[in-house]
Order: sequence, then structure tokens, then C-alpha cells
Amino acid sequence: MPDGLRILVIHPHIQLFGGSEVLTRILVSELSDLGHEVIVLSSGVAEDVVKLKNIKFEVIRDVFSKVPTDFILSMRTERIINIVYTVDEVLNRYEPDVCLVMIQEPIYVIATKLADPKMGTALYIHYPFEEELTSNNVYVFLTLYRFPHTYENLYKLADLHMTNSNYTASALYRSFGIESNVVYPAISWEYFRNQFDLSEDRKDIILTVGRFVPQKRQDVLLDWFKRFIKPEVPDAELVIIGMPDMRFLNYYDRLKKLSSEVEGVTFIDKVLTPDEMMKYYRMAKVYIHLRLGEHFGMAPVEAMSQGAIPILPEQSGLAELVTNGRDGYIARNDEEFIKYLIKLMKTPNQELINMRNFAYRRAWYFNPDRLAKEVLHYLKIISKK
Repeated sequence: MPDGLRILVIHPHIQLFGGSEVLTRILVSELSDLGHEVIVLSSGVAEDVVKLKNIKFEVIRDVFSKVPTDFILSMRTERIINIVYTVDEVLNRYEPDVCLVMIQEPIYVIATKLADPKMGTALYIHYPFEEELTSNNVYVFLTLYRFPHTYENLYKLADLHMTNSNYTASALYRSFGIESNVVYPAISWEYFRNQFDLSEDRKDIILTVGRFVPQKRQDVLLDWFKRFIKPEVPDAELVIIGMPDMRFLNYYDRLKKLSSEVEGVTFIDKVLTPDEMMKYYRMAKVYIHLRLGEHFGMAPVEAMSQGAIPILPEQSGLAELVTNGRDGYIARNDEEFIKYLIKLMKTPNQELINMRNFAYRRAWYFNPDRLAKEVLHYLKIISKK
């Protein structure tokens, strides 16, 4: 590709399986397919990314493995020095045209500017604040080369800012006075490749997908299912899919116990392949996402792409996904969540098919090609090339 870019993409923990990591892998893959050369920098290796064409993969160096043991610095300082050293080395080796940091960590922008003040830098901000930080898990963030509640006031050092929703863009502007370009995430092409029958009758299955952290409120959903849904819809089933989060293992253990005590609940606590996920999405009549203040989420889009009808919180970027009553429902409070759940369980099949078709069409907007081309449009503004 004659006008292809050489892009340095930084995500400190792309090897994990959260939303930002999956999104970064989707973007990197699509940029590669479009003929651009991508250098990925992270703290660990993502094997699926390493195998892609046009991809170079670099891991943050541990400079202090070669330093005498009596030379003591704080963990945060050691991590920052490792970042500065590695970014400088990567820039000199590959001479990228532009740098994209795929998470809200301006320390990587600073390191890039220290190595090359003329390098254009862009930040993709999922939300300007880390909402899951506690005094007990700050160490885990540091091990992953994350520095929450430390450098947020340095967001402005980036040359360009992208956000994942209008909800996030508003929060960034209100808190820091920074205007940003909204670039909605994408889901994998795998969710669009196979045709299926949207008119097929579905059982009364409610599905929710997300990491097992208190903010996702899976425990609240279990309580509703037992107290409100089952008495109204005796055949209803609830499927909870997610992954344990090392920062909230007590919550995970509690969810496992609660799930085993409620009839009709399936609890899946492992990473599933897209094919396995599609099976559950296509079984589900309803997809529900309870986290208030969720900046965005890929699971609701995945569910819509397979015909599950979403119920999403008004106070979130997810609300931008649907038109209330046409391709899903927007709940203003817990009472409305319960009301819409029961309503969809009892809605006539033809109405459900109409909503399912609208949800399916809406999901197509969130494809990798659209994501990559929008990101490229902005990167070209600040690129050296």
C-alpha cells in the first residue's frame, strides 16, 4: 500500500481479554489487513496479534533486571523508567509515522514526546477516570503498567483525543476542557460472517456478559431473577457469562455461590471463543447490561448482532446504541429494568422479530472496517507522513 502508515500502537496489557484489549486487537488486525505496518507495544505478548501480517510486536523491557539489587526505587518509578527506555528504543528502531495509545494513560504520550518531540500522538480514551481502583488493587494496576489517578491532568499533552462514546466525550470535556473525536468501538468480523434465522422462536433466556466486578451488578440481576422474573415467567432462564477479575475475587466467589442457589441459572466463568459466544447470543431472547455509568461495551453490540434484544441503562454510553422501543429498551432506573425484562418475556413473537431485525441492522455499524478507517482519518492529521 503506497500511502500506508507505520503506526506505533501502545496498549499496556493487550495480552488480557477485557474490552479495551479486544478492541485493540480488532483494530490492529484491521489496520494490518488494510496494508498499514503496525508496531504493537505492550507488557505481555498476545499470540494472536504476533501471527498477523505487517505486525511487529515489542514487549516493555525490564531495565532493572540488570541493575544491582541494592539499587532501590519505588515500583511506580521503575515502571515509568522501563516505559521511557522501551519507547525510545522502539521509536529509534522502527521510526513510526504516528503513535496511538489505546488506553487513557498519558504517561505513554509523555514517553513518546521525550523520545521524539515531533511525533504525533493520539489517545483513545475509554473513560477519563479509573472507576475500579481501590486501595487493595492499586498494586495490580502497577504490575500491568497502569497508573490510575496519577497523570489524568496530562491528557492535554496528546496531539489528538478520541473517545468511545458521546458519554465519555462529555465527561472528558466537563472534567478537563478537552474536546475529542468520538470513534465508536467495533466487534470482530466473526459476528457478521454467518447468516442465521432472525425469525426463529427463542426460549425465555436472559443473558448478561461482563467481568465479575461489583460495578457490573450481576448480584443484583440474580436477586431480581429470583424475586421478580421467575414468579412472572416460570420457564425463564438466566445465563451469566464472564471472567474472574483478580482485583475482585471475593465478589466472584459470592456470585458463584448465589448462582448455585437460584434455579434456572447458568454461570460460565471462562473466556469463550466468538463461536461459543454466538451460540449463547442466538439462544437469548434478551440481553441485559446493568452497570450504570458504563462508557461503552462490546458485549451488547455482539448480542444485537446475533438477534438478542438489549436492555441498557440510560446513564451510560450504551444508551447511544439503541432507539428506545425500536431495537431495544433504555432503562432509567431499576424498576424500569425489571419492567422491560418482564415485558420482553411476554411480548408476542412477531413484535420480537421486528425488534430483533432492527437490533441486527444497528449492530452492523460497529464493524472493524468503519473503526479502522475512522481512526486512520484522525491519525493522518497528526502523522509525519
